[in-house]
Amino acid sequence: MTKVPGEIYADLMQVIRRRLDTIRILQTMQGDEFSRTESAAFQGRKVIEGIAFACLVATENGIKQVPRDAKGQWNAEKVFESLKKKGISTLPSPSIMRNATEEERRENPGLSVTIEGVPPRRLSHDELIVSYQHTHRWLHEINPYVEPDHVAFCAKNAATLWQDMAKVDQFIDKHFISIGGHGFFCVLRDNLDGQTKVQALSRPPGWRPSP
Repeated sequence: MTKVPGEIYADLMQVIRRRLDTIRILQTMQGDEFSRTESAAFQGRKVIEGIAFACLVATENGIKQVPRDAKGQWNAEKVFESLKKKGISTLPSPSIMRNATEEERRENPGLSVTIEGVPPRRLSHDELIVSYQHTHRWLHEINPYVEPDHVAFCAKNAATLWQDMAKVDQFIDKHFISIGGHGFFCVLRDNLDGQTKVQALSRPPGWRPSP
């Protein structure tokens, strides 16, 4: 059975959540710091690629066409560069879901909850590309003619990697996304049962989004 866009997106989010959970475990567990951070970089790289693919799902089902140079890509940097170059903004928007205020209910009859953006958690195409590039450093064995040892390399690069992963986690943890003109609210870790959920949103007449 062919999956609808919302189901494809939900599948991507479940994979991303598992990878981010692995990163959290790697950061707090005992053991060699270089090996833990190297493993986190591998997972983080795939998380950012998953976000890029999620943008393509939203693009294909919104403007009905994925840019030719992004189709079939696995490299997140190239996907983001392609979308940015063509002015296509389908990035998830970090958000929270809350009860609508009395004022919002008066302005939007029938409104019960509001999806409110969280600007400090937003990441641009360029910021995601930079974080993706930072994972490149961990892909290959350390060249002894460039770095004296793994300890020195880790001391120079580990903090940046962990900071990047924390920003990406906050960016995608709770967000709004538009797919094919329909709004969806996604939580990677639901407060009640801990599950990853992608919920379709309905709009009452006269609905206006919260900034």
